[in-house]
Amino acid sequence: MRWIIAVAIAAILLCAGAASGHRMFVGQRMTLDLYVLYDDGSPAGNATVKLYQDGALFAENVTDAQGKVSFALPGKGTGKWQYVVCHGGHTEMAAINIDSNVPVQAGSSALFVVGPLFSMLRKKQKSRCLL
Repeated sequence: MRWIIAVAIAAILLCAGAASGHRMFVGQRMTLDLYVLYDDGSPAGNATVKLYQDGALFAENVTDAQGKVSFALPGKGTGKWQYVVCHGGHTEMAAINIDSNVPVQAGSSALFVVGPLFSMLRKKQKSRCLL
């Protein structure tokens, strides 16, 4: 009787498929963080920011009270990006080129862009944010 139990246990162990648990995938996501500031350094809260990839609208968002807006970019985020900021009847545009040949530091998943984007406010030019 013992040998029947031993054979049954051996058969179960030999016929069992490969053990499979949860799979784990590790990747990274590139996040573009823009800080929209006035010339005097104060944040431009509630400004509309439109992000374009190769000339096509990719996403649109609004800055928070600190002038920050974030966009999750597809894949490694490479390509030619343009952003348009509209606030108070004024518009400012800038471009970023993210190259896949430039190494990203380990643990770094965000691209920070800080700068005075509202230089047109000094010029007192009025334009509508139609882009």
